[in-house]
Amino acid sequence: MPATLLSIGLDARLSAAEKAAREAGRLLLSHYGRRSQLVIEQKGLNDFVSIADREAEEAIAASLRPAFPEDGFLGEETGLSGAEGADRIWCVDPLDGTSNFLKGAHNWCVSIGLWSKGEPILGVIYDPLRDELFAGADGIAPTMNGAPISVSATGSIDKTSLGLGHNHRVPPAAFATDAERLFSAGGSFRQVGTGALMLAYVAAGRVDGYFERHMWSWDAVAGLALIKAAGGRFPAYPTPGTALPQGGLVLASGPALYQDFVNLFQIG
Repeated sequence: MPATLLSIGLDARLSAAEKAAREAGRLLLSHYGRRSQLVIEQKGLNDFVSIADREAEEAIAASLRPAFPEDGFLGEETGLSGAEGADRIWCVDPLDGTSNFLKGAHNWCVSIGLWSKGEPILGVIYDPLRDELFAGADGIAPTMNGAPISVSATGSIDKTSLGLGHNHRVPPAAFATDAERLFSAGGSFRQVGTGALMLAYVAAGRVDGYFERHMWSWDAVAGLALIKAAGGRFPAYPTPGTALPQGGLVLASGPALYQDFVNLFQIG
C-alpha cells in the first residue's frame, strides 16, 4: 500500500464509513416503515427534516468521531464541529432525499464523504432500499457492493443522459436556461430527487454526468470523491474562495465529455 495511504489511514476510514452508512441505513429503514408517524419540520422551501434524519446523523457521528477524534465533522443537521483546524473533515448527509423518503418514493440515500486540504478524498453512498453501497477513495478503486465501477465513456452530448439538479437557492430561470442548452445540444436529463445518489450513478456510469449550480458539501463531497476515484472530472469544490460549509457548483462527468459540458453550461 502506498505510504500516503498509510499516513492518512484512508483504508481504515473507508471501512468505518461503510459500516456507519449501513448502520444508518438500517435505522432509516425502520423509520421508513412507519414514516406516517414521523414528526416533520420544514427548514425552508421544499426542505424538510424529521427525527429519522437526526437519529441517523447521530448514529454516524457516534461511529466516526470516537474512531477518528482528530477529524472534523460537518453534518447537515448539526453543522461543523470537532477538531479545530482539522486536516480532514467528514461531510455527512444522513438522509439525502428526505422529501422522497417522507412520501414513500424509493430514491433516498446515506452520504458520507471525507474532505482534506481542498479535495474530496473518500466517499460512501448507501441506498438502503436497493442495498447498494458505493465506496471508494483516493488510491482505492471504487466499487458498488464490491464490484468495480467506472464513469461513462460516452463522447457525444447527443448520446447522453445528464443528471440536472435544481434547488431554491438558484433562480428558476437559470435552471430553465441550463435545460434549454442541454436539449438544444441533443442531450436528455434524469433526476431522482437526490443529488448524492445521482453522483453515485455518475461514478458507476449509470448516467453520463451531473450538473447542479449549488450543492451543499454534505451532499457533494462523497459523490465527488467516488467520481474522482472512478476516473471522472469536476471543477474545484467547493467554489474557490468559498468555505466548505457554504458548498458550491457541481459539474461532474467522465473525461470524454467534461470539457463539452463546461462549454455548454458556460462554467468558469
